[in-house]
Amino acid sequence: MFTAIATWYIMPIVILIIWMALTFLKKNFAKYWPKRLRIIDIMMLVLLLGIHGLSVTLTGLSLLPFLAFAASAFGLVLTVYLVYTEDDFRVRRFFVIYWRTLDIFIVGMYIILLLIQVASFLGIM
Repeated sequence: MFTAIATWYIMPIVILIIWMALTFLKKNFAKYWPKRLRIIDIMMLVLLLGIHGLSVTLTGLSLLPFLAFAASAFGLVLTVYLVYTEDDFRVRRFFVIYWRTLDIFIVGMYIILLLIQVASFLGIM
């Protein structure tokens, strides 16, 4: 099962199908959908699976431990920054900034790994 999903050309299709299904659910069940929850917040889990599959295929090891270390270091730096620039620390603001930045970073990391995989498949790299 994992090898079928981890295949680099199948995973973007799976991501698009899940994205469309979540968009459909969000539009048709807007009454039940949490207002602050975005689709990318849920898709982050699927993208982590894709990052794992691509990184194992490309390098032979998973980049998820390094990503977890970078995320925790970013959280620590963000905490110090928010405490230093403001007199009070608001947890809600911290988590919104933290999750949105992680969303952007994870999407970017997946796109870069996918481009490297496509380039190596085509013989460019």
